[in-house]
Amino acid sequence: MSLLPGSTWRDNWRHLSVALRGALGGAPQHAGVQLLDPYDPGKRPLILLHGLFSSPMIWARLAAAIQADEALHARFQVWQVLHHTNVPMIVARRRVQDYLDSTWRLLDPQHRHAARKGLVLVGHSFGGVVARLLCVDSGTRLWDAAFVSPPERVAGDHADIRSMQASFIFNAYPGITHAIFLAAPHRGSPRANDILGNLARRIVGHRTPEARRLRRVANADPSAVQPALRALYRRGWVNSITSMVAEQPVRLASEALMPRAGIVYHTIAGAIPGRVPRTDGAVPVDSAVIDGAASTLILDCGHQMYNDPRAVEEVLRILREIVAREATENGGFHASQATQKR
Repeated sequence: MSLLPGSTWRDNWRHLSVALRGALGGAPQHAGVQLLDPYDPGKRPLILLHGLFSSPMIWARLAAAIQADEALHARFQVWQVLHHTNVPMIVARRRVQDYLDSTWRLLDPQHRHAARKGLVLVGHSFGGVVARLLCVDSGTRLWDAAFVSPPERVAGDHADIRSMQASFIFNAYPGITHAIFLAAPHRGSPRANDILGNLARRIVGHRTPEARRLRRVANADPSAVQPALRALYRRGWVNSITSMVAEQPVRLASEALMPRAGIVYHTIAGAIPGRVPRTDGAVPVDSAVIDGAASTLILDCGHQMYNDPRAVEEVLRILREIVAREATENGGFHASQATQKR
């Protein structure tokens, strides 16, 4: 958790209190999608996902840069997501999906708006992993990493099993075309196993509804759980920290899940000068850089790269590239929709 450079003490206090509620105290107030401007049915939503022990306030510099750029502001609308960071990555992914679904039901209940077809995700740290998982088709890979039996053969409360199935088995969220991952620990983080990580694992997220459901099912049918996870699941000791441990079986299985064909993704990583192996202090470069990215930028900076002007400029460059490419290929996603009425 970090302060916001250049912000007032009041803004920093708000940021820290929201981050702590989200990580330690259950559901933070006002969790969900926050629109910075009035909804425009013809603009691409740029969906920003913060990381662990954090809040949407980290995106202030990027959001201001987009709003100050007339061309980009005409084509993108900024949606910040305040999401829970006390739950495993696949549960966080499910909750963000639910927040987006609720937003669309309110803004476009009849599924008519062009905005639905041009989602761009930007995720920092844990939020970057959640963003990647929103781009993938999981099949049964994650379920099979956690359970020996398929869902229909697991004993326990049916509602609990259905809820868990929705977290472990999913498809890419509709409408996503691009994603940008900043300092995302796609292959886990050694910080999850250090002294602070071990302490956080013991106090974060054990009272969440998902942890209680998992504990009930694991105790009702322990033989259905993979042996390596059986004790952990029966105690309900699962949270965002445990899901970032490099050797955790579900996290390991998630490494093979890359964005589905047609989704273009970019990575930005940090490497503090002189640190070996290369790391931003929280996420190793080897964890943040993944194959298949349309572009990869490694900056000589720490983990809080959302405040680095070079990282902000790289996101702006990618957004301009999206606009230019689509203008060339199909006349422009937004040019033909800019006057669309709600």
